[in-house]
Amino acid sequence: MTRLAATTFSTLPLLAVLSCTGPQRETEDVIAAPSPSSGLKVSAEADETPVKPGAGRVTRIMLGDLFKLQQENRALIFDVRPSFLYQLGHIPGAVNWPKPSFNAQLAANEARITAARSARKPVVVYCVDFACPDARTVATWLSERGHSVAVLEGGWDAWKTGGLPTE
Repeated sequence: MTRLAATTFSTLPLLAVLSCTGPQRETEDVIAAPSPSSGLKVSAEADETPVKPGAGRVTRIMLGDLFKLQQENRALIFDVRPSFLYQLGHIPGAVNWPKPSFNAQLAANEARITAARSARKPVVVYCVDFACPDARTVATWLSERGHSVAVLEGGWDAWKTGGLPTE
């Protein structure tokens, strides 16, 4: 039992690293001021920087702000971690959209984003933790398609560490 537990726990950091690997496009950590209707707040050091003309914006959202929106069902939340990590636990109501499946799931998820935009719900993506670039990468790809997206500061790790509800 002890040997099994040690083996299981020793692989967890490896799983987190594996979930954030693979080909990465260069992304810039772009922070922009949210619209007044979005209910999002960004960190104090954020500077407004457009991704490119006519494109959406990428912002950061703090844990408490997302929790409030999630509890009120006022956000569309995408979990961009691999499916097996999503199955182990995720933010209630989050839709799994692993980065490697971006193109395959784009049509279905753009329909969700359009519906969220109509309902004035912000779109939020999250990954494993601060070090995982997948959420920022997916947010950048979406912003290039004209969608404004917020990245959860600290990702799943911050949510779990905060003792917030999970599914």
